[in-house]
Amino acid sequence: MSKIRSAILAMTMISMFSISLAAQTSAPAVAPTRVSNAEQEKRLTKRVNPKYPKEAFDAKLTGMINLELVIDKEGKVSSVRVLGKGEDLLIKSATDAVKQWTYKPYKVDGKAVEVVTIVTINFKVGEQ
Repeated sequence: MSKIRSAILAMTMISMFSISLAAQTSAPAVAPTRVSNAEQEKRLTKRVNPKYPKEAFDAKLTGMINLELVIDKEGKVSSVRVLGKGEDLLIKSATDAVKQWTYKPYKVDGKAVEVVTIVTINFKVGEQ
């Protein structure tokens, strides 16, 4: 009988430890705040314009590249995701440029938060 009690006690302690450890390590993930491009544009402190790739210009490739940006609490672009389709040369130029953009941190209740916004880069022949 004492072996059974010892086994039950050990299993209970292991379960409690596992629950306690899980509670310590799994903080709830906070989704980034969605901010309109117009609102985020006001916070832009550094813009690097994309270069029109020579090959794309010579081939008269044009198009709008839509990008979803995640901007961290410090105002740096932490990730870029292409929305939709576009010419690979134009996509690369657009993503290379926006990765260098910086913003004033966006604050909610006085605390800087990570944000998501969408920007459009328009490539037209004649604009280099």
